[in-house]
Amino acid sequence: MRELKLFIMSFWIFFLLLIVVTIDFPICIEDQCKFIGFKNLLTINNIIAFGSFLLIVMGMIFYYQFLNGLKGDLDLPVKIEKIENINYEYFALLMTIISLIAFDFTTIRGLVLLIVLLIILGAIFMKTNLFYSNPSFALLGFHIYKADTNNESLDNSIFITKDKIQIGDKVKYLKISEKVYFTKKV
Repeated sequence: MRELKLFIMSFWIFFLLLIVVTIDFPICIEDQCKFIGFKNLLTINNIIAFGSFLLIVMGMIFYYQFLNGLKGDLDLPVKIEKIENINYEYFALLMTIISLIAFDFTTIRGLVLLIVLLIILGAIFMKTNLFYSNPSFALLGFHIYKADTNNESLDNSIFITKDKIQIGDKVKYLKISEKVYFTKKV
């Protein structure tokens, strides 16, 4: 379930772009404006925009749940012995997200394609643990590292943190999935 929440969090940029691309509300700035009715607003475009808005709200809720989880009990500190900054991985997901906007979502076929693509991407992200390359984390000030520690079971793990970590630093950690941890510098 945590991976699904992280996937939804990671795609908030895509959902925001979907709103911009699909929303279809008439704007009137004249004196004789009147409401066109809810029936005229129930288009595929507006349904996609509204669904995207709901997913953004869910992503924000998941983010605050995630932050509260990081305030909880973390495992005992470990010492960083080898570290590699892999923040570049944010860029690959961002390019995937931007390329998805090129599809035409104004038809039923486009809506089905969108749903199928999100299911496939979600499955890939959860099965491969790639949710850590979340561009939302980059915008929120997180860093991604591949590190080895004085605890062999954590070697070659992915550490996500708001701190800048160097060799010799000690970090507490919270396991997110196999080989992916959120860490906090001690």
